Amino acid sequence: MHTLAFDCRTMPHPATRAFLTVLIALWAFPAAGKDPDVPPVDPPNRWHRMGPTDAESSSRCIGQLISPICTLETLLACFDHAINALCTLATGRKIRAEYMDGRGKGTTLYRVVMARRLTPRDIPRRCLNDDLEPTCKAGDVQITLSKRSCWSYGCPPPDKDPVKMGTTYNLRKEGDGRWIVFEWYSPPY
Repeated sequence: MHTLAFDCRTMPHPATRAFLTVLIALWAFPAAGKDPDVPPVDPPNRWHRMGPTDAESSSRCIGQLISPICTLETLLACFDHAINALCTLATGRKIRAEYMDGRGKGTTLYRVVMARRLTPRDIPRRCLNDDLEPTCKAGDVQITLSKRSCWSYGCPPPDKDPVKMGTTYNLRKEGDGRWIVFEWYSPPY
C-alpha cells in the first residue's frame, strides 16, 4: 500500500503560489478580458486613412453602425465630404454645416489614442451637462482620436500630446444593436 507523503519544506510560500497562479492565468488567457467593442490603441506610427474614395480609404464599413469604430468612420466621412445623411446615420440627428469641411478632396489620417468602456466610477466630468446631469452612462464607449487633415500641399505634423489634443467621442449602443455618436468634444474645455 502506497501512501502519499511530501515534505512541506519544498512547497512554495502561499503568496508565491498565488502569484504563480495569477501569472499562469494571465499567460494562458491573454484575450479573455478584451472588450470587442473597444478598439485597440494604435501605435504612434500607425494612421488609418479616410480618403475621398473607398479605394483611398482603409475603412470598409462606412455607413455600417456595427461597431464604435465603424460609426466614427461614418461620422468622419460625413465631415470630410459634407454628406449629412452619413452624419444623421452616425448621430441620429442632423449636423450643422459648420462642422463639415465638405471639400471632399483631402484625406483625413486618424489613429486611436485612447479607448475605454465607461464604468459607473469613471464617468468623466465632461459628460455632465450644464445642469450637472450625466450625458454619459456606464457601458458607453469613449474613444479619443488624433486626426490630421491632409491636402495636395501636405499634412500637418501629429499632435505633440495626442490624448490631450485629440477629439473625444462618446458612443452608445442602441436597443436595435447599432452604435451612435451622441457627443464629441475637443480641447480646450
